[in-house]
Amino acid sequence: MQIKIPYGKGEVEFDIDDKRVLGVITPAEIQPAEDYGMEIERSLKNPIEGPTVEDLSPRDKTVAIAVDDLTRVTPTHLILPKILDSLERAGAKRGDIKIIIALGTHREMTPQEMREKYGASVVEEYEVVNHTFDDESNLEYLGKIAGDVPVWINKEYLRADIRIVTGNIIPHFNAGWAAGAKILLPGLAGEETVGRMHVHSSMTTPNGLGMDENPTRQLIDAFAEKVGIHLLVNTVITRNREIVRVYTGDFMKAHRQGVEFAKKIYGVKAPGLAEISISSSYPADIEFWQGQKALFPADLATKPGGGIIEVTPCPEGISVMHPKWIDYLHCNTEELKRGYERGEAEDLVALGLAMNYTSIKDKHPICLVSEGISYRDAEKIGCQKFKRVEEALEYLTERYGSDSKVNILTHGGETYPIVR
Repeated sequence: MQIKIPYGKGEVEFDIDDKRVLGVITPAEIQPAEDYGMEIERSLKNPIEGPTVEDLSPRDKTVAIAVDDLTRVTPTHLILPKILDSLERAGAKRGDIKIIIALGTHREMTPQEMREKYGASVVEEYEVVNHTFDDESNLEYLGKIAGDVPVWINKEYLRADIRIVTGNIIPHFNAGWAAGAKILLPGLAGEETVGRMHVHSSMTTPNGLGMDENPTRQLIDAFAEKVGIHLLVNTVITRNREIVRVYTGDFMKAHRQGVEFAKKIYGVKAPGLAEISISSSYPADIEFWQGQKALFPADLATKPGGGIIEVTPCPEGISVMHPKWIDYLHCNTEELKRGYERGEAEDLVALGLAMNYTSIKDKHPICLVSEGISYRDAEKIGCQKFKRVEEALEYLTERYGSDSKVNILTHGGETYPIVR
């Protein structure tokens, strides 16, 4: 049978014997909202256990709005203008509003990327700035949480009178589900904070995909309680990027209601564990730092010791901002833990994320189909690279047998397989 899976802005097609296919695991089809604008406005006017924009009384107050970057699929160009209109109708001055891109430790967005992500008129008419995670002069320290995690937060966000956050709810391998307060940690946090968070995550729940209240989510929420969020606006969208519902209100309660709804789309029942899983990283595919997200749902859909074929374009390679990461990915989890305990980590963020990755690599041989990652770099990170899916499948079939079963994850970057 012919199978097509997303690959960057296009698709990859491959042949597979239909008798070997255990399941095609893909987000559910669901009807989007009839009118996106009306759905956004409905949510803003009817917040979940939180204030409306009018209740925040923004007249003569400064406002900071945290938005995510190009690595996320939040329809910010649709929700942000509605938030801004609501603020200005309630008396906010345009010059008192600042939009801060919650990069975490990602690279800065270019002006053109900002226009595409947030809308040209927003970028031209409002102050839009990139978060700088590695500049302490732009951060403020608020103490510690969870023992050794320092609370370094973007100073401009913290000092605003009104603090609003946005985001989109899909499964996430360390926070369980994306959005909520995750836009602050790691989004607007300092470098050490992000590093300690990732190490904490990898040591407590190396694959927390789909877990509602895992240790990482608890850490993120504790960070937000310390920093403060006045209003949350989160979307749930279809796999085709159409708004289905918007959740506004208290940063925890609105988010959790959104998670319950998102499960209907992205929590996909799988028929069982397969010897081999083929997983597209779509839409997390700009670099392997994002692309590795395809491995975590594949882990949940694959038998222990079974093989994973990851299909990911990675036009920006392994990692633009964390060159040390490639060295960590070559190790196993125990080696990385010992290095951390000895205080040898040069890049805590990369180390933590590497331990998430090696927790999968230690259990599954990984084959890589990627135009952006060289054969040499694939070998460095412990993967076997192939040009085509069929070649990788043939390689793993020799290991697991011609009758080995295969699960196919079409949108591995945002799917939570549920195997009963």
